[in-house]
Amino acid sequence: MLDKNRTREIVEKLVSYTGNYAVVNIYDNGERLSKFANSQIVHNVETEDVLVVLTVYSGKKEATCSANLYDDESLKQLAAKADGILDLMPEGACERFPLGEEAVPESRNDSRLAETFDVEGRVGAIRRCVETLEAGFSAAGIFALYKNMHAFGNSDGVFHYHYADYVHFDTTVTHESGATGYGGMTATRLEDCDAEGAFKAAYDKARAAVNPVYAEVGAYTVILEPAAVDGLLRFVATGLNGDNFLSGMSYASGRLGQKLFGENFTLRDDVNNPETIQCFFDAEGRRRTSITLIENGTLEQVVHDGKTAFRAGVRPTGHALGSARGSSHPANMVFYASGGYPINLVMDGGDSTLEEMIASTKKGILVTHFHYMNYVDPVTAQVTGLTRDGTFLIEDGKIKAPIHNMRFTESMLDAFSNISALSRRRERFGTSLVPAVKIENFHFTSGQK
Repeated sequence: MLDKNRTREIVEKLVSYTGNYAVVNIYDNGERLSKFANSQIVHNVETEDVLVVLTVYSGKKEATCSANLYDDESLKQLAAKADGILDLMPEGACERFPLGEEAVPESRNDSRLAETFDVEGRVGAIRRCVETLEAGFSAAGIFALYKNMHAFGNSDGVFHYHYADYVHFDTTVTHESGATGYGGMTATRLEDCDAEGAFKAAYDKARAAVNPVYAEVGAYTVILEPAAVDGLLRFVATGLNGDNFLSGMSYASGRLGQKLFGENFTLRDDVNNPETIQCFFDAEGRRRTSITLIENGTLEQVVHDGKTAFRAGVRPTGHALGSARGSSHPANMVFYASGGYPINLVMDGGDSTLEEMIASTKKGILVTHFHYMNYVDPVTAQVTGLTRDGTFLIEDGKIKAPIHNMRFTESMLDAFSNISALSRRRERFGTSLVPAVKIENFHFTSGQK
């Protein structure tokens, strides 16, 4: 893993090798992965991917090149290539935004994660989990330690450095009948790591999911566990991307200050929340800010990188992704060339519990999480997807039976306008911190037969 001094040296060399104004981003992303299937370890792998990205500017002209090698000769070739491309580029729409003098805090890293979850630690945790399974059940999944470094520098001498580890555990327990249950855990601190707890949740779901029944399609009260809520929020967040917002390809376009959701829906991008995965600067070197995106249902703000901020006539919010899209950071699920993305999603909770939500439901469906989710229409925020790994019918305040997976088709504007309960407890999934949610009139449009 490249340290702070080495990355600073790379930045200074690249800046000196180009004849133009330079911006440098360096990513060093390590993955220590243990994968298991059929309740057995199938492989342990360690990978490290270094990416050096150089962007050069001259007036309104801009060119970007990248390389995986960072010896002196490779850096000189990278600079020469970027300068050569810049000469051929047409004038762009805007010049680079200058950076201010605001200090950027360094991320805190819990070194105990790497010490505890080396290959022996990961394999040991997996072994303890699968040893709890009874006959007829098997488990598959991953236990990974991610090591993420991002450094930024430019011709003005600005330099920022981020390094942090986090662990991610993800598992599906399967019964021989085909019934499945899911559990997952992401942690940046050792005391928050509970792979055994996540595995038990998956095992309990799989046992409860045996002998499912068929449910009729239609509108239901749904209770979404945090993993399912996180899946839906990703589509809410996509609409808050500056490029989508300005191009009219978002439900948010032209609607700042309007009430689009229910009174009890508040969503923030909060990099200062220690329960999220924190990096305090973006790919343009700006300090990432904590902003309120939606407050009590009202659309307050969208996020911008430098280019979309220029088009919108506002200041950048510090959410430029750059080439971080190819990293092992959980933000790699988004693929926008511009506009930024609210990575650290934090949704306000309420005063309920999952058990209370179930007890107060006359007829509904409990969803563990979704998959195969896609937009039907980004302008209306209509999304479709399938339930997975634990879907249950609720009647008269009790879980009556497991049901076969169902397809939903629903507008996120309607879904987050029809929240009738929120849990106090929030859970972390990837970079998000979200509660369980009870939603009325949620539409399932097809199911297995």
